[in-house]
Amino acid sequence: MNSGLKTKRTRLRRGDIFEFSTTDGRLAYGVVLTPGGVLNVLFLKTLHASRPTVEMLFEDDIALVGTTMDALFYHKHWVVIGRDFPVPPDLPRPNWKIAIDGQLHTTDFEGESLGPIRADEIELLDYKSSFAPIMFQDALEALNGIGEWREAYEPLTPAYAKCRMTRIR
Repeated sequence: MNSGLKTKRTRLRRGDIFEFSTTDGRLAYGVVLTPGGVLNVLFLKTLHASRPTVEMLFEDDIALVGTTMDALFYHKHWVVIGRDFPVPPDLPRPNWKIAIDGQLHTTDFEGESLGPIRADEIELLDYKSSFAPIMFQDALEALNGIGEWREAYEPLTPAYAKCRMTRIR
């Protein structure tokens, strides 16, 4: 039965800290880097039995970074619990390749063109893409011993992103 009520969309901002429960009941945390329907996010490595302080979160390691959709915010599985989390300055922001008018170009992490692609970037860079939110959750759980680590999770890691930082704006 449709009540006629619309679900209010969460207005995300850069630096929003969000929380979600893992399959074993522990709490996991992420940070919005670039908001939108398709957004850039990072996930912190440690899972917690109860909500930690913001200072504890700031000291945690970055486990995953990438682009995803806002579906789990919309369905209230990922819930914003704080604002203005300082984005680490050393966060790896990979470059991407895109086709513009039939020519390959390199973009920055947010998707802004940096000009024609160089020969050394053609094989290295991935096409700009995003991953399902559940893939980030599954990868974070695997990093914490819940489930198996899959090769498909590698593009979500900071090490993978760092190797694809060819141009810094």
